[in-house]
Amino acid sequence: MNRAQFVGTASAFALAGGAYTARAATPSRSLWVWRTALAEASSVASFAQRNGFRLIFLSVTSAERSALAAGDAASLDAMRVLKGGERLIYGVAGDPSWVKHGRSEPPESVRDLLGAHRQHGVFDGLALDVEPHTLPEWKDGTEQTVLAKNYLQAVGVIRSAAAELDLPVLATVHPTYAKYSPPAANGATLLQAVGRAVDATDLMAYRNAENTLESFGGAAMEQLAALAKPWWLGVSTHTGSPAGTSFATLPPNRFFPAIDATAAEVAQRYGGAFAGISVEDYRNTLALLGQG
Repeated sequence: MNRAQFVGTASAFALAGGAYTARAATPSRSLWVWRTALAEASSVASFAQRNGFRLIFLSVTSAERSALAAGDAASLDAMRVLKGGERLIYGVAGDPSWVKHGRSEPPESVRDLLGAHRQHGVFDGLALDVEPHTLPEWKDGTEQTVLAKNYLQAVGVIRSAAAELDLPVLATVHPTYAKYSPPAANGATLLQAVGRAVDATDLMAYRNAENTLESFGGAAMEQLAALAKPWWLGVSTHTGSPAGTSFATLPPNRFFPAIDATAAEVAQRYGGAFAGISVEDYRNTLALLGQG
């Protein structure tokens, strides 16, 4: 998949030469898949098909990345199964440690994903889940400025490498990025700077009520809407999460109506560049729905 084909998601965006023109569309569903072996591809694909997930953000282990790059038949077959039904698969990589120093080339995990795609065309894009805000040095403010600089540098280096293979790059972003303007962002907020550096974003707001979503993520959603690039809104199904942050306690028959209602409200309020809901994650949603 190339950048011009990014319209393949149900969010339907017209892209041309890197310029994004959003038009009204029905928000769609995407799914983060962690801690799930490629050997389970058939089960994941069936779950995605049954529940209307058009885009999968897929985390693969180091061994699986190597197998894909080497052309392992079973691994490549698994990817073909996951892509069935016109689903898109984004390879996931990311770690807060990436931003502890500057870099002139992508981290090893990204190089592995790009190498596998170069050899066998296995992905439709990359999804970066770096989360520098989770580092102690970020939280206490002692190194936030340099960490933000390194973060933007890493994102830029990765996107340049992915562009050589015509792969779009999505980055997860946190609502607090909309309220922080590091020197490296040249007057913009960190969220705006990251959003400009990539092809799409996923906002990790993780709120299960409209009023708390707006108060926590409203500024970030406004900034993402202004960028006019595809952006997703993350919701969580994790059990044991802080109150108000997860949909895990909903009855199974209320989950999809709840997130679809959220998607419709966000689309109405923030415009056509909103791509839909991203669900974190497969394992917990499987349990919530009782489909395991």
